[in-house]
Amino acid sequence: MNTVLQARPRNFVSTPTLERTAFRTLRYLKSGYSVHLKGAAGTGKTTLALHLADLLGRPIMLLFGDDEFKTSDLIGSQTGYTRKKVVDNYIHSVMKVEDELRQNWIDSRLTLACREGFTLVYDEFNRSRPEVNNVLLSALEEKLLVLPPNQNRSEYIRVSPHFRAIFTSNPEEYCGVHGTQDALQDRLITINMPEPDELAQQQILTQKVGLDPIAALQIVRIVRAFQTDAAPDMVSSLRPSLMIATICNDHGIIPLAENADFRDVCSDILLTRSKHPLPEATRRLWDLFNQFVASQVDVAEQLQGGQAPRAVRLHGEDDDSDGVPPPVNNAVIEAPPVIEESPLEEPVLATPMLEDPALEALTQEEPILEEPALEGFPPAEDTVLGTAESALEEAVIEPQ
Repeated sequence: MNTVLQARPRNFVSTPTLERTAFRTLRYLKSGYSVHLKGAAGTGKTTLALHLADLLGRPIMLLFGDDEFKTSDLIGSQTGYTRKKVVDNYIHSVMKVEDELRQNWIDSRLTLACREGFTLVYDEFNRSRPEVNNVLLSALEEKLLVLPPNQNRSEYIRVSPHFRAIFTSNPEEYCGVHGTQDALQDRLITINMPEPDELAQQQILTQKVGLDPIAALQIVRIVRAFQTDAAPDMVSSLRPSLMIATICNDHGIIPLAENADFRDVCSDILLTRSKHPLPEATRRLWDLFNQFVASQVDVAEQLQGGQAPRAVRLHGEDDDSDGVPPPVNNAVIEAPPVIEESPLEEPVLATPMLEDPALEALTQEEPILEEPALEGFPPAEDTVLGTAESALEEAVIEPQ
């Protein structure tokens, strides 16, 4: 039983380079030719192939190359038998018996796609042996699919005019990859898929993962720098960048070289892609981290969202070189108090109590204003003096 797909790649990132490539490839497909997307692993060949198949608007038959494939895995095979026995005893004195044994033929993906006019996406077709793919020659050129002889069906199938084939392949130097026969390659329009540039990878990480553009750019630059310095044989930097970006986005890891969690993620994903010994690859990766610590000063505040920067320990420094005292067991660290701003009010200053009358007179800066005397009332000083004189007159001092 074959399953027909209606694939729509989610979050397909369309960059100017991919748009031009897709436009050219779609033009060839609409003219009736089959195309071959060739490039290194991780350059987006399969995603682009499914996107093109979706643009054609036809059902999709998806097929993956395998070294264990046989021709029957492409076109179909004889599977099982059907036995038919008829006993005719209409005339009781005569018995007629007919016994028929028939093999069952089951179509495979290529046969079904050619007959119904589906779009065939043959991913990594050069992982299958070349003799297995020979059946494609007549289907692509003469538009005729040849089947093994059988008495119960036709040996030829006319290929539908709506049939289209999209092939993808990796370079032949990869492990488990066979060379493509010249006859098949001559029937295909081959399009080389280069690795996306820095801007394209940043857009892919931003739209596919949902990461901030600044954070995505930092990841792309670190991975590409490691590829240039320590892993020149790394096939593509896009797939490791997608892994790091997805993990950082899912777990809230800030992609800064000073972040210990980010360094651990990069080490686990990148070190195995280098052909250098592990200590040498680790040293080169840490050197890159030290360089990016200095260059990420401007973007650190934006990525941290206003958080206070943490002390950074570069590779080769001691743990206690930054002068931070070790934590005390069972110590309770309280959060700093939050100081709320209040509207400014004029401060009320209390006059200090001075013992020396001379100093007290010096501290009085404001002049003493005399109030004008009111008519009909005696001056205040005369009232005070009169009160004091009457108090003295009334005092009686008796001798002992």
